[in-house]
Amino acid sequence: MMHEDSIQLLIEMDKKDIAFLVGLMEAYDEFAVVRTVDQSRGLVELICSPDYMQEVRYLLDSLKNEMPLRVLEKPGVKP
Repeated sequence: MMHEDSIQLLIEMDKKDIAFLVGLMEAYDEFAVVRTVDQSRGLVELICSPDYMQEVRYLLDSLKNEMPLRVLEKPGVKP
């Protein structure tokens, strides 16, 4: 069960970059937990506290310049 105060973002990326994203989130003081939804499609879910949402979005925007990455829409969450 997901804590109701957490925010979930669905990310589509190259499957070879998933491990890098996991390591990056761990290195940044656990900004978000990364959960692989479908490895073959490169779908991961980031689960983060609302307190870290600004930092997570900034990090994702920066990563878009380095690798193919797309934030997909989820109900109630703006990409």
